[in-house]
Amino acid sequence: MSYPPSWRVAADIDAAIALLRENPFAHFITSHGGLHATRLPFIIDLENGAPARLRGHLNAQNPQTEGLDGADALITFDGPASYVSPHWRADLTRGGTYDFEEVRVRGRVRVRSDIDFFRTLVNDLAALIEPQHAEIGDYPVWRHEMAPPGYVESRFPAVTAFEIEISAVDMISKLHQSFPEADRRSVADHLSRSHREGARVIAEKIRAGLEDEA
Repeated sequence: MSYPPSWRVAADIDAAIALLRENPFAHFITSHGGLHATRLPFIIDLENGAPARLRGHLNAQNPQTEGLDGADALITFDGPASYVSPHWRADLTRGGTYDFEEVRVRGRVRVRSDIDFFRTLVNDLAALIEPQHAEIGDYPVWRHEMAPPGYVESRFPAVTAFEIEISAVDMISKLHQSFPEADRRSVADHLSRSHREGARVIAEKIRAGLEDEA
């Protein structure tokens, strides 16, 4: 028996890339020298339209940096998620659950010690993330050149910059696909009334899935 079941594994690599870019703050998990997990923002690089590597950095004092070069890593990117109550289905005989989307990336870490790599990483992170918060104020996207001279260089010894050569990308999309249409429509209708943004996004995705099947 395989897990997760095949109906939860989405084959749309473009959807996976979009989720990574919309939700760059991920869980970085390694098991070298003990089990470690740190939340970090990541940049994804593509080659021929496919995910090739991730780039990020850790605080150099983080114990996860010890022996990091060459370590295998699992990075999980969280998309929208919502609880689903049994009350929200047409058939009330099955229990509650969560619907969600996530992307799991596996690969091998390579520590980078060159300052140009770090400068580019800092600029790329700002270019990806700052526009997602543009409603807060009309500001130009920050670049390391805006910092005082020498600031980025002075911070470089305090971080461990790295890239991850990607070996596998899996997008998990659990959106009530295994339930009858009546249940799926009822769940989507209920979630669309939620004040939680994630719940409303899940409702839209359930409805989109029904339209694709029509």
